[in-house]
Amino acid sequence: MVAPLDGIRVVEFANFAAAPTAVAIMADLGAEVTKVETVGGDPIRGLMRQAKVPDDAPNPDHPFQFINRGKQSIELDLGQPQGVEVAHRLAAESDVVVLNMLRDRRRRFGIDIDDLHAVKPDLVIGLLSGYGERGEEINRPGYDVTAFFARSGLMSGMTMDGQVPPTPRPGQGDHTASLAFFGALMTGLRARDVSGEGQVVEASLLRSAAFTLGLDLGIAVVDGRGTRDKPREEGLSVMLQPYECADGRWLQFTMPGGGRDAWARFCTALERQDLIEDPRFTSGTLRYRNMAELVPEIADAVKQRSLAEWGPLLDAQRCIWAPVNSAADAAVDPQVRAAGVFEEIHHPDAGTFDTVAAPFRLIGNDDIGVRGPAPEVGEHSEQVLRRLGYGDDEIADLARSGVVPSAEG
Repeated sequence: MVAPLDGIRVVEFANFAAAPTAVAIMADLGAEVTKVETVGGDPIRGLMRQAKVPDDAPNPDHPFQFINRGKQSIELDLGQPQGVEVAHRLAAESDVVVLNMLRDRRRRFGIDIDDLHAVKPDLVIGLLSGYGERGEEINRPGYDVTAFFARSGLMSGMTMDGQVPPTPRPGQGDHTASLAFFGALMTGLRARDVSGEGQVVEASLLRSAAFTLGLDLGIAVVDGRGTRDKPREEGLSVMLQPYECADGRWLQFTMPGGGRDAWARFCTALERQDLIEDPRFTSGTLRYRNMAELVPEIADAVKQRSLAEWGPLLDAQRCIWAPVNSAADAAVDPQVRAAGVFEEIHHPDAGTFDTVAAPFRLIGNDDIGVRGPAPEVGEHSEQVLRRLGYGDDEIADLARSGVVPSAEG
């Protein structure tokens, strides 16, 4: 079998999470990826919480491994003319160039759209930013907490009136945007193959977040009304809520139909058949009107058993539910494992460990998956320079001048 991106060469001028994660998926699919790191390395190295391992065991920065697996690394100072020359040589041999620099920085370093297409007219250039490539704020820096969660309306929609907005999990918006960016890069490659012409594609944290909020934004853009999170007592249905079990674990119901049959199965599973014919709750409308009375009844019922005890009872009545897992719970959940959420990385020092796989697969093609560990800073600098045609003396000069400090020439 042949990996879908076998033979595609990508050069990545990007750091942190969103753009590099999209490129990591390309590496999983067989692309040859060269990651260009600023002198000192990608700032996300060592920034995230590190896994707890024995004191004498190697700790290979597992978050960085997830974001940058299967790539080569060259350390490069784009502030020097020789560094820009190296960047242009990399572009000239590549199919795709990925950047998450703001436009002003791209222009300052000589690697903006026109610069790169002058080097290779049929390049696919991918741009990832916080706020997009149009409008007055294209040069505004934006991390996922600001551009994805706060600016889009997502954070407000998850907040109850008068409450402090929740703190998103690290990289959650970045990795959602990375999927949009990956789709854009694939579209650009297809368009190039059809037309033979270079392409420019872009994605942004802001636009990716807006798409995830499409059901709310699609209404708000028409009637101008926002949405806020509500307590359970003000929700649409008791069958769309989370409840705490006897062991402190939580389970989440999602039974949106709300008809009499679903209500009867729900009550039967919870061993509260008496609620089925209770005149306060015999229809969806009555249950909605009397939510303040009904929620405590359901909460008390769920509190009578542990999560493990509830599972078989709920399944027997065909209830739609899921455990509210922590990350640690999800890591050992049998269905999470069976779904292929994790793949192995084989690291030369740390041995074999799991990382999170791409969120899709090609059934029947086993030549797709994690290709190897993430690189050390500048690990492949000399190798990449030689591939670009630099000789021993040139490599030594680039190392001495600090343009490629990790080169060994």
